[in-house]
Amino acid sequence: MKTTRRALLAAPLLATPALAQSPWPNRPIRILVGFPAGGTTDLLGRLAGQILTEELGQPVVIENRPGAGSNIAAQAVLRSPADGYTLLLGSPGTNAINAHLYSNAGYDPLTDFLPISQIAEVPNLLAAHPSLGVRDVPGLIALAKQRRLSYGETSIGGSTHLSAEMFRLMAGIEATHVPYRGSAPMMVDLLPGRIDYGVDNMPTIINHVRSGALVGIGVTSARRWPTSPDIQAIAETLPGYEVTAWFGLVAPRGTPPEVIVRANAALRAGLVKPETVARLSELGAAALPGTPEEYQARNVAQHARLGELIRRIGVKAD
Repeated sequence: MKTTRRALLAAPLLATPALAQSPWPNRPIRILVGFPAGGTTDLLGRLAGQILTEELGQPVVIENRPGAGSNIAAQAVLRSPADGYTLLLGSPGTNAINAHLYSNAGYDPLTDFLPISQIAEVPNLLAAHPSLGVRDVPGLIALAKQRRLSYGETSIGGSTHLSAEMFRLMAGIEATHVPYRGSAPMMVDLLPGRIDYGVDNMPTIINHVRSGALVGIGVTSARRWPTSPDIQAIAETLPGYEVTAWFGLVAPRGTPPEVIVRANAALRAGLVKPETVARLSELGAAALPGTPEEYQARNVAQHARLGELIRRIGVKAD
């Protein structure tokens, strides 16, 4: 009788929502990606989803919400409950660029989102058509000073555009800018030589260089990229040059700290696995496991640096 009475007294307490609720996560998680399927951002979002699924034991659904440089996806995440079940694949656009590029991006990247963890860093690659007859940065600069060249990039105001503009400014050249909405449209013109050179994320252009269809002129990282050490860094010719793309997961402001901690631990565990490192290496990316504080420090620094470049070239998306 005493045991039954204790059980009856305890029953209301066990039914209390705060006590009955299972720890996060206890249902599927969504990751919103602000670009179409198949690009670098999408590939890294799917990799993050796979890691979280394996480490947390819950399915992760990737939703592509392209438009306005990822602003549509970012705004949708910000409107979602801050409970850890709707996350955003953060990119240079959402984390640093769009606040300067749009008159009203609809969010403050440094205060409206909580960083969880970086996933990977990706350099951009400047590549030229073989018919141009140049194989390195000094050769391209010399030719560009002899005659006006044309160049493409894959996202107005994005890291590829800023990489191309910083190169133009630091090299002291003029060139005809041909903007494209993504990698595939640019390749339609770059591969047959209708434009002279282009800048794209390393993972989406490197196979064209490996096949010989394009010539890798220079990577946009501060040093040569480990997966393509034969391609020089632009900074070897133009000291101080550097523009890379960094990606990670963020959550809407107000997400419980314990969710951030657990999601960070899951990503870090998955990113150091040899198979993950190898997969990223194949894509031309480098894993960036780290703390939320490290992620935010990069966001703050790049927000200031890229904002200054955007003001200098005078580009606006609206």
